[in-house]
Amino acid sequence: MKNILPLILLILTFACASLVIAPAAQSANNPFLTRSNEPAKQTVQPAAPVKITKKDGSGGIYGLIMSKVSLLQKEIRTQLTGFAREIKKNPYGKSLWLFMGFAFVYGIVHAVGPGHGKAVVCAYFLSRGGNMFTASFMSWVITLVHVGSAAVAVCLAYLFLHSGMSGFEEFNRHLQTASFALVTIMGIWLTAEALRSFKRKEEKCSPVKQSSLKEIITVALVTGLVPCPGAAIILVYTLSTGILWAGLIAMLFLATGMAVTTSLFAFTAAKTRCIMDNAAATSRLAVIYSFLSLTGALIIAAFGALMLSAHLA
Repeated sequence: MKNILPLILLILTFACASLVIAPAAQSANNPFLTRSNEPAKQTVQPAAPVKITKKDGSGGIYGLIMSKVSLLQKEIRTQLTGFAREIKKNPYGKSLWLFMGFAFVYGIVHAVGPGHGKAVVCAYFLSRGGNMFTASFMSWVITLVHVGSAAVAVCLAYLFLHSGMSGFEEFNRHLQTASFALVTIMGIWLTAEALRSFKRKEEKCSPVKQSSLKEIITVALVTGLVPCPGAAIILVYTLSTGILWAGLIAMLFLATGMAVTTSLFAFTAAKTRCIMDNAAATSRLAVIYSFLSLTGALIIAAFGALMLSAHLA
């Protein structure tokens, strides 16, 4: 029974990662933005019979959850819009703190959706292992860079292109290409490291190589390089309202909220790896678990390649 439990946890963790990877590839072209060259209206003949209510259940439980998450995000953004107007009138009133609080909640909810590095952290900690601190630290660095790159992109687009979301989208497209390529390279490097250690006979009895702080920061920087579209939406609105300073402060709360969600995925993967290592130490399943480092690295490489191909398509 002790040997079955780790296998179940491994399957569940990989299932979560696959649920994140597949929708994320579809979202590679930024799900929050509408491209200018897309037609504004559909000219389908039978417009009345076609209803969105049928599509809500088409994605199963995952599709239903994502639909609820999307609606909740819209409600929170509506509240943020109202608080932003109040901040314009009274910069240091109650609305400022409510704006920061709702930005934190928005970060928690927003990170549930596709992307935001969840697949990478799951694969990484399945490959390397870790603890609550390393899982939380990596998640926070990823989301901080993720949100920070959005702030830089929006500000640069405004200063040099004198545009809002359109300039951000153009800047974001180049950063996405670079980030997905770097994630792929990082996955290939981790795969080579796993293969190198796999060949050493001493590795059979020695503890699994743990994640180092330097490696965690490197992976986090590469993964979080893509600007967060949710953060960009808030920043563009605060910029147009004349309270960019409030929007920039809110980014810290937003990043922390996103880190809460991402760290749950990271810690689950790290805990799963820990349980499996303990079970493998005294069982014949040690050979199976020795493939975890290789499998996690391959997932990161495949994720980067999938996102890059979907982005360039």
